[in-house]
Amino acid sequence: MKKTRSVWQISTTVLLAMGFVVAACSSPAAAPTDTPAPAPTTAPTTAPATVAPTTAPATVAPTTAPTTAPTTAPTVAATTAASGPTATAVPPTAAPTPTIVPFAGTVNYTGTVMKVEDGASIVFSGWGDSSEQQVYHDSIARFEKVYPGVKVDYQPIPADFQTKLKAAMAGGTAPDVFYVDDQLMSAFGPTNQLLALDDLMKEGGVSRSDFVPSLLSIFTLNGKTLALPKDWGTLGLVYLPEAFTAAGIPEPTAKWTWDDLKAAAAKIKAGGKYAGFCMGADWARFAPFVFGAGGAYASTDNKTATLNSPEVKTAADFIAGLKTDGSLSTPADVGAGWCGEAIGKQLAGMTYEGGWMVNYMKLTYPNVQWKVVPLPAGPKGKADVIFTNGIGVNAGSKFPRASAALAMFITGAYNQGQIVKTGFAYSTQVSQLNLLTNPDDQAISQGGTFPLTRVAYWGPNTGKVNDAVSKALNSIFLGASSVADSLSQAQTDAQTALSGQ
Repeated sequence: MKKTRSVWQISTTVLLAMGFVVAACSSPAAAPTDTPAPAPTTAPTTAPATVAPTTAPATVAPTTAPTTAPTTAPTVAATTAASGPTATAVPPTAAPTPTIVPFAGTVNYTGTVMKVEDGASIVFSGWGDSSEQQVYHDSIARFEKVYPGVKVDYQPIPADFQTKLKAAMAGGTAPDVFYVDDQLMSAFGPTNQLLALDDLMKEGGVSRSDFVPSLLSIFTLNGKTLALPKDWGTLGLVYLPEAFTAAGIPEPTAKWTWDDLKAAAAKIKAGGKYAGFCMGADWARFAPFVFGAGGAYASTDNKTATLNSPEVKTAADFIAGLKTDGSLSTPADVGAGWCGEAIGKQLAGMTYEGGWMVNYMKLTYPNVQWKVVPLPAGPKGKADVIFTNGIGVNAGSKFPRASAALAMFITGAYNQGQIVKTGFAYSTQVSQLNLLTNPDDQAISQGGTFPLTRVAYWGPNTGKVNDAVSKALNSIFLGASSVADSLSQAQTDAQTALSGQ
């Protein structure tokens, strides 16, 4: 996603290795996730919705921007993306959307064409704003050229996707193919309502090794692949060069540490024109701090909450310190819906946001100069959080082969390569990591190569665990309780969730 000494040229191997580590640490074998709605895969948690990326689909005003991945952006703004910036990611609903020319060409597809049911007619559904919907209208058009005997009825659900899909599944009216985030993986995986794709993947010439390993972690349960990742994203340090110029300090670099962030935020804030560092009470934005301190929200087997650990406390103390001295401001503090908007309105000097910022800024604040560098290193090293969403198949579909073919086509190398060209999302294919050419995307995506980066996935009750973290942060930011007391309560709540109570 950038052009600097193409980090992708030198880090594909690193990312693969990291992917295996992340998969081991947070694989659904250990459990799935459940939180923000749609994004590539994650986006604001309380800002408009579309990423997640990566990045997700809710409908509320931003307060923490995307959490899911490039497929959705702010998670709570005009509407959130479903397990989206984690999460889910998409640009705010209220902002203008990109104009994508509908696909109307030929398809030079060289992949395997599976045998599917004659006369298959399937329904495909997901969240997303008009730009995301166009991406999938085009994907379907390409698919139907490869599989002319299959008719796909695309029925997007921009808001409250998870709630509506769960209701449809309970009523026996769920679509054949649909987006899957941690929340839906948690709801449908253990109940065998998602079709295991492994055998059909073999027929379709698709291998798990085709995908960035870490992305498959939340879609794997009991050794079975229940969905395929459609997009992904990480976070970057987004900043306004003018704020640094006004403060008389150098701009951020990829070598920054937490101490550099703290010092710069204080100086920018002291200038009186901009807030120093913008961050909402959001588990997704807090995760890189925790990972960078060597911590996690739960044990590797996803059975024990670890929110009262020294590592998590180190991260919370750091954030609380910034809030106490005024260096950290929430979106509400500066009159913005989410921190991405605070950057666009030139209200804050820095924030942690994802790839959804590229189109958001281009479309909403085209005259504002902004930049991105990878996230600062914590005391234990460089870390980021990965947001991702997938595409799964209804186990009750009348046309399982055609449905699986669509899921594999959309997430496959051919179609993913076409999607990358639109600037909408990062490809989930290992072979296409070098397709990212936008400098801002490149800087943000470097977080995927960091040694301590991981998917914030803690098993079937991931959403409840992450919610406990956000609740604790909110208490800390409001001064309602101390860091110790807030984390103690979060530990209790998270442990209850992990115990399935």
